Amino acid sequence: MTSGRFVRLAAVATAVVSSTFLMLAPAGCDESQSVACTDNCPAVEGAYPLTFLGDAGLSAECVNLNVQPLADGEVLNIQRTGGNALTASLAGVALTGQVYATGDLTLIGTPLPSGDGGVSATYTLTATHTGGAEDGGLGQSNLTGNFSGQFSRVQGTSAQRCNVARPFTATRQ
Repeated sequence: MTSGRFVRLAAVATAVVSSTFLMLAPAGCDESQSVACTDNCPAVEGAYPLTFLGDAGLSAECVNLNVQPLADGEVLNIQRTGGNALTASLAGVALTGQVYATGDLTLIGTPLPSGDGGVSATYTLTATHTGGAEDGGLGQSNLTGNFSGQFSRVQGTSAQRCNVARPFTATRQ
C-alpha cells in the first residue's frame, strides 16, 4: 500500500522540480536584443534634452516623500567608456549602463540620499537609439524610452515607497 504513496510523492516532486527549472529559463527570450556590441556599437554619445510624454502627475505617496519630478528639457549626457559600456548623468545623478547592437540601452544610477529625511532613489532609463550617421554618429540621433524612479524612506520599522514611470523622447543636441 505504501508504494502508491511513493509513486504519487515522486510525481509531485518531479513536477515541482520541473516547474522550477521552467521558471528559471527565459520565456520567449529574443537573444538578438541582448547581443553586446564591441566595435559596431551605435554612436549614442552626446547630450539629449528629454521631453516627457503624458504627465499624469505624482502619486500621493510621492508627494508625501517630497519627490520632485524631472522637468522637460532635463539633459541626459551619455559617454562611452569602452565597448558597449556607458556612463551618463541626469539631473546631477551619475548613471552607468550598456548599449547593445540593436540600439537598445539601459542606464541605472542612485542619487545620494536627500538631506530632508533620507529619501533614497534609484533611476532607471531604458531606451532605443535611432538615427545617427554611420560615420561616428554625426547625424541626428534620437532616443525613445522610459524613465523610472523608485523612491523610499525608512522610518523606524516602516517604509514609505513610491514609483514614478514616464515615457520620453529626446534628440541629440
